Amino acid sequence: MKLTPRLKEILPDDRVSTQPDQLEAVSKDESTLPPVIPKAVVWCIDRNEIVEVVRLCCNTGIPITTRGAGSALEGSTIPHAGGIVLDLSRMTRIVDFWPEDLQVEVEPGIIYDHLNDHLKNEGLFFPPSPGGSGDIATVGGMVSTNASGIYSVKYGGTREYILALEIVTGTGEIVKLGNRAVKRSSGYNLVELICGSEGTLGIITSITLKLAGIPEDRLKTAYKFPDEKAAAQAVSEMRRYGLDIAAIEFLDRRLMTALNKLKEYGLEEVPALFLEFHGPGAVLDSNSELAGDICTEHGASPLRLAEGQNPWEVRHWATDAVKHFKPGYTILRNDVAFPISSLPEMVEYCHHLGDENGITMFTFGHVGLGLLHALMLARPDNADEWRTAQEINRKIIEKTLSLGGTISGEHGIGLGHKDQFMREHGPAVDLMRRIKRQFDPKGILNPGKIFD
Repeated sequence: MKLTPRLKEILPDDRVSTQPDQLEAVSKDESTLPPVIPKAVVWCIDRNEIVEVVRLCCNTGIPITTRGAGSALEGSTIPHAGGIVLDLSRMTRIVDFWPEDLQVEVEPGIIYDHLNDHLKNEGLFFPPSPGGSGDIATVGGMVSTNASGIYSVKYGGTREYILALEIVTGTGEIVKLGNRAVKRSSGYNLVELICGSEGTLGIITSITLKLAGIPEDRLKTAYKFPDEKAAAQAVSEMRRYGLDIAAIEFLDRRLMTALNKLKEYGLEEVPALFLEFHGPGAVLDSNSELAGDICTEHGASPLRLAEGQNPWEVRHWATDAVKHFKPGYTILRNDVAFPISSLPEMVEYCHHLGDENGITMFTFGHVGLGLLHALMLARPDNADEWRTAQEINRKIIEKTLSLGGTISGEHGIGLGHKDQFMREHGPAVDLMRRIKRQFDPKGILNPGKIFD
């Protein structure tokens, strides 16, 4: 079958491409995994077009990888060999808006920051900021990986805000899941099943979200610590006290050094916590004071940022700072999550492994959720070094699972950690395979991701 002419029967010529430069652009994501060139890339702008493309691919067995911004970190949007890329980045409409109900319906390609720019006119926002990628991350992509971010400590991750989804299954069937009721007890929760499924069960065509009111006021502060473990202990204690904090971000000393090298921030090169509080002024002051007392008990003192320096702008550049820290080196990453009391142990363990094996290690992340990014730098062309870094990554994951944690807190599994998936889920993986077959009997939707 000649694929391109068939696709052009469904879509205009300018929304079907086999141009080498455009195929190369969609062959990779923000992971360090090798690219795969697809047969074609198509841009759909409504659900009916998606249905027709899916039916064609279902009938011919052609794999489909759905893509938004391509900012995934574990290879979930890397195409399947011999397949096509279905790009939804042009589906950016706000379909409906109910400010009195704190709800909005959007298409999957809308960018997180663009949505919030619109919502702020009504004093509302969609809280689970996706770390430093809010200016490029699409809401559909956030749903696909159940993304979280700096404010998820207070407000929760993406899953907590999805009321309804419209999806196209692997046979081209349109299915509406959920409704606009905020509280419900009616049947299986298929909305949450789709959230985090990384495009393997259905293609999302619309998303109905609940929203939150923009807080009355905000207070940002930062503390420096004598060592990484002390910072982690302070976080664990803040959470144990039930302190109302909107954001707790941890950056180790090596990351502070990397940020200075990349952006010349002039930061003190010590472990740090960036904190943010939301609410009325009196509440902010009370919570900030208590957090400061806890930090002080663990040897901390206030971290002075440059005049007008926004801590979240600093945090925004964390991954880029690691990427450029040692030219010629590649990032190996994970985003493990675990019970919050285990945070000090995990931070100490990661740094011990890095130091013991001569591997440059960075730890940071949304630690108020018990979520830690442990990034390593190694050279792929140095077989021993690369193997050592991979072994460290495996040990971090094993340690996490032994503590009752998960191999991914927010980035998803994709291709990057597929080999570890069985360790976490065991026989439940076979149940997941059976569920996938119900949504996608021909196995055309993002095949090879999460599990085989």
